[in-house]
Amino acid sequence: MARAMASKNPAQAAIYRIQAAEAFAYQDTYSRVIDALTPINLSLLNNQDADQARRLRAEAWLNLGDLQAAEAALSGLSNWQPEDQLILAEICKNLSNFRCAADGYIQASITLGLGAPELPADINDQIWQMLSRAQSAPGAFTHRYHHGWWLLQQSIRDAGSITGQMQAWQAWQDRYPSHPANLQPPQALAQLSNYQLPKIAFLLPLSGQFGSAGQAVRDGLIAAYLGDTGRSKPTIRFYDTGAKPAAQLYEDALAGGADVLVGPLLRDEVAEFARATATSQIPRLVLNYLTPPGTPMRPSESTSPLFQLGIAIEDEAATLVNHILLSGFENTLVIHSNERWARRALNAYIESWPHEMSRAAFTDIQNLTSSVGEAMQVAASESRRTSIANVLGKPLEFLPRARGDLDAIVAFTNQVEAQALVPALRFHFADDLPVFATSQTARGDAYNVLDGFELTEMPMFANPNEAQSFLIEAYALQSNPLAELYALGFDAFRVATWLPLLNPQSQIALPGASGNLWLEPGGRFRRDLVLNRISDTGERISR
Repeated sequence: MARAMASKNPAQAAIYRIQAAEAFAYQDTYSRVIDALTPINLSLLNNQDADQARRLRAEAWLNLGDLQAAEAALSGLSNWQPEDQLILAEICKNLSNFRCAADGYIQASITLGLGAPELPADINDQIWQMLSRAQSAPGAFTHRYHHGWWLLQQSIRDAGSITGQMQAWQAWQDRYPSHPANLQPPQALAQLSNYQLPKIAFLLPLSGQFGSAGQAVRDGLIAAYLGDTGRSKPTIRFYDTGAKPAAQLYEDALAGGADVLVGPLLRDEVAEFARATATSQIPRLVLNYLTPPGTPMRPSESTSPLFQLGIAIEDEAATLVNHILLSGFENTLVIHSNERWARRALNAYIESWPHEMSRAAFTDIQNLTSSVGEAMQVAASESRRTSIANVLGKPLEFLPRARGDLDAIVAFTNQVEAQALVPALRFHFADDLPVFATSQTARGDAYNVLDGFELTEMPMFANPNEAQSFLIEAYALQSNPLAELYALGFDAFRVATWLPLLNPQSQIALPGASGNLWLEPGGRFRRDLVLNRISDTGERISR
């Protein structure tokens, strides 16, 4: 840096700064990388040196957590290198843009070749993790290996159950014998070779106060079982927690030869079941969460294979955050009721949102309009007009104005509240802003008044497979208030078939009815949902 400061030649000083930035990056002092590069005028440099400065900036901003700045730095590259694809993949992964992340890893792997020292040792595992969470493939492919990766993703996703996936994996291997994924299979797929069908016990409330909820989960499970396209299927058996405590049914299930246990469903029973089976080595999947979803979860020190899967509004809030960020919006207004689910969604949104945000809270639908007006600062505009008129001593011709700094609206409201929100936004000059909301807004009918709203949606409704279509039709799930429990049951069967191959620290993502499922460290499955846009006719259109 001393030579850069002393140099009277701006181009040479820039070269010295790049060399200093390289040294700082090697020492992982990324704030000093930015300090060294900030004064550089890139137009003074040749393409190679300018690209190196951009590359160093991108890596530094990535490590400092400013993903937008990192992405902007890479966008100016004139000649992309494999290391740039790896940086881009890391940026996209942290932005939850999994298709971009998968393609970045794939392109770097193809260019460098499997086993290249520049690649992470687990590159194929990272590729597969991103592919598993990606919701759509790119429009074009650059290489037969690139196409092969995405075809593998589609084949495994379409196969559904683990037995169907075993067949799909074998067929894909036969088609692509020299593909990098065949030469060094991702761990999740390599394990399929040693898979044995388990005996699965389901512990659900099939009678009593919560019998209807348990029966919905059971019927979803059976639909997934019947839709299993594999040549053979696991043995399943149901136990009624409405008639006997889950901890006692655990012993009955073991006596019956169960290898995997699923349930219980109710939160209090889940907590008690987890305590009672804390030392068990039998894989268990409870259908609720031990700690509030969305809260940080420490990897368990226990070796007991306990997994958690549930339906949580926090996953919908996280989905909204990801989609809004990918849309390029920053300053949002969150409008929310005082219902418990809305407060939970708000907390999850605040936890993940990295930019400015405002809030408009209402306790009753009757004060929704005034809450929106206050947040849009229309009342302040009226007050300024009154003050000026008083000073001048005469009335003014005046059109109230709303604030102009907002990019989008986020609504944690039910459908009745959302219908009242539409005219409130129009009245306060905010009807031109995009509105994002959760599936709670889509309960009931009369979607057409929500024209333009973008809502989280379960994949089962957005893009159902054959088994899910049967389930939707058989139980009229489009208007069924228990639809999420049917989807939970469907996913519980699919996840249960995988449990013998997993531990709570495994990295795996699975397509599901309630969401695209992924396992976070500690054994808790989370959901990525899709977004639908409501048309002026009330039709839901996939985004």
